[in-house]
Amino acid sequence: MSQTGVKIDAEVINAFNAFKMSSEHRYLYFKMSDDKKSVVLEKAAPFSSTYADFLKDLPANDCRYAVVNFEYTTESDGHRSKIVFVNWSPEGAPVKSKMVYAGTKNDVRKALVGVSIEVQGTDLSEVDETEVFNRLK
Repeated sequence: MSQTGVKIDAEVINAFNAFKMSSEHRYLYFKMSDDKKSVVLEKAAPFSSTYADFLKDLPANDCRYAVVNFEYTTESDGHRSKIVFVNWSPEGAPVKSKMVYAGTKNDVRKALVGVSIEVQGTDLSEVDETEVFNRLK
């Protein structure tokens, strides 16, 4: 349990473990349950989804956690894929929501074993595909 008293639902861990072992989903979204007592799976996007689809699904006025199978190509390493953890906390989100998500983030992040990098986003420019690619270099 986190500092905020929010628990991580077992479905979050199970979905993430399945996510990293298969190519069934491109990204997963996690959110606070309606009663604000646990982190739950909100969406599992099919692998045919794109990073642009992921960005479109980010809510404009609320926080989310997400993991993305981020694929990219470099001249030296060729085609690669990394799991990216995104902590989304947009400017327009309610202050209480931002506080709960910030206080719970470390526990969620620790529970998702196998993440390559973490990206914090308060607007789309911070989670832009180019920005994430540059962080992976």
